[in-house]
Amino acid sequence: MLNKLAKNQYVKIIKSDDKNKQIEYGVVLNEQDNKYEIMSIGFENKRGHFLEYPIDVASLVQTYTTQDVMFDEVKENEVRRKMNFWLEKNYKS
Repeated sequence: MLNKLAKNQYVKIIKSDDKNKQIEYGVVLNEQDNKYEIMSIGFENKRGHFLEYPIDVASLVQTYTTQDVMFDEVKENEVRRKMNFWLEKNYKS
């Protein structure tokens, strides 16, 4: 798990409670005072497949700290390619 994130880093956001484990994928936009603005790009469905969010979803950008959720590096090449394509198509910085 990651304790520090960098701008433009692809991250796997792991949200879990006693019953559920949700995995989202995003890119770090900004960092300020250990709070990270992360734009969600997609999520992992129950079968473990990456699905992209449409761009008209409310709240694509969320602010997290490393205490709010667990972060991991996106290592899967297929997921990284899909995230790259989504960003090129939908996001202009």
